[in-house]
Amino acid sequence: MTTDSFPPTSPDAEASMAVISLLFLAVMYVVHHPLMVSERMDLDTLARSRQLEKRMSEEMRLLEMEFEERKRAAEQKQKAENFWRGDISSDQLMLGKKDMGWPFQADGQEGPLGWILGNLWNTGLFCLFLIFELLRQNMQHEPAFDSSSEEEEEEEEVHVVPVTSYNWLTDFPSQEALDSFYKHYVQNAIRDLPSTCEFVESFVDDLIEACRVLSCQEAHPQLEDCLGIGAAFEKWGTVHETQKFDILVPIVPPQGTMFVLEMRDPALGCRCGCVLVESECMCKREKLLGDVLCLVHHHRDPSVVLGKCSSSIKAAFCTSFHLDVCKTVQWFQNMMSNAWALVAHKYDFKLSLPPSTTSCKLRLDYRSGRFLSIHLVLGVQREDTLVYLVSHAPHQEQLTSVDWPESFVACEHLFLKLVGRFAPENTCHLKCLQIILSLWQHQSLPHGASCPILTSYHFKTALMHLLVRLPLTDWAHNMLSQRLQDILWFLGHGIQQRSLHHFLIGNTLLPLTIPIPKTFRNAEPVNLFQHLVLNPKAHSQAVEEFQNLLTQVKTLPHAPLAAAP
Repeated sequence: MTTDSFPPTSPDAEASMAVISLLFLAVMYVVHHPLMVSERMDLDTLARSRQLEKRMSEEMRLLEMEFEERKRAAEQKQKAENFWRGDISSDQLMLGKKDMGWPFQADGQEGPLGWILGNLWNTGLFCLFLIFELLRQNMQHEPAFDSSSEEEEEEEEVHVVPVTSYNWLTDFPSQEALDSFYKHYVQNAIRDLPSTCEFVESFVDDLIEACRVLSCQEAHPQLEDCLGIGAAFEKWGTVHETQKFDILVPIVPPQGTMFVLEMRDPALGCRCGCVLVESECMCKREKLLGDVLCLVHHHRDPSVVLGKCSSSIKAAFCTSFHLDVCKTVQWFQNMMSNAWALVAHKYDFKLSLPPSTTSCKLRLDYRSGRFLSIHLVLGVQREDTLVYLVSHAPHQEQLTSVDWPESFVACEHLFLKLVGRFAPENTCHLKCLQIILSLWQHQSLPHGASCPILTSYHFKTALMHLLVRLPLTDWAHNMLSQRLQDILWFLGHGIQQRSLHHFLIGNTLLPLTIPIPKTFRNAEPVNLFQHLVLNPKAHSQAVEEFQNLLTQVKTLPHAPLAAAP
């Protein structure tokens, strides 16, 4: 059988089919191509859109290369077949002569018009897809920010103003205005903050070392090295953080005793736990060194065991075998007072300990009239993580004396520290937070409100979510204005939807280098705005607070800061 029995495939036909395939892929690319992303688009969609755009662009480039290779191969094959059949045109024998004909010609037709008429069905289908895509893009509108719902209106009449409008970010301050505001109202106010933080940590370490000397021979909890937490130590502090400092002081059980954490079900409304105090088996140490007595398995002298138990940590610090917050803090305050007597000669200020039941407060008064307030919080580490059960947490509910609230400050401190280490020099992420908080802390409360709904932790949470959604290179200093808009949009959208997820719980984007309990990564996200769902009045107040903040941001170049009443 010879090749003449099969009709040869013309290069024009093969090229036409390849072009049809290419046009079909182009239509699919247009249909699935992400919409033009405005500054108000959801940031998750923005990140996915960028990845999809890069991948589709690379696929289109590869398809074009493949199409050109197939076209050249088809032409060479056709020329070879024509050569062996003796059908050689003059144009094919002229070296260097370019093909001046239209490559998409159908049989019996010439020029682009002939090709379009020959492929009328494909052309119509292509136009139909284009029209559909244009209509789909025109129908895309941003959701209306109406913070009221029919169900809430039926339950209670609450006047709710929309969080934002369609053009809520118009007239946003320029980069120069934001830099000027930061320099005059933030940078100058916190100029000495880093050195003050360093002094506070060294002073508390000095007191803790004195406490260790005082309690080395007693069955008391042992104090570990302190950790500065909060805005001042995380380098996003404002003028409010120049005189108050929070310090976490971890405690561990004494020798022969262990802490067993009993976590409360979070569904009950509060993340906390109890610290059960139990005797630890010391048989191996007793056999090897002989300097301790195992109270769990030693039965030779019951009177010794009873005597040990009567003076153990359980009797002095526990209520029903659980570590008592008030008793432990009271012991810690006494230790701080005794430790100050040992180190007072090193310092030229007066130390006082204001009364407190859940933390140890230190007030340092200098002769110049300046003072520093140090807030020491005790913490029990949860497993091998940086999650602690602490003696005091802000805005905590009414708890019993054996309930220790769960705190994530050490994890968040490590996260921001890692961001500062790997981010490019002079990034703007902390400046954004400082500018927002400087304005927010000086605004007055809405009429009739006793305390603010929004807290600095909400703004900090919004920032941390954006730090894992956007590349660190997008936080360059010249992106300050855009990133500030992103934070405000993220939080404003959360207020509107009554939803702001906790950064560490149920966050699949959280870096694996942050040590948290294994159950946290696959847990259901925790909504920090759950109380806004249950309380329409609180939601209305949060909306008003956010709108007042937006007004302050937009009038930034002409808005001197005044102390809030």
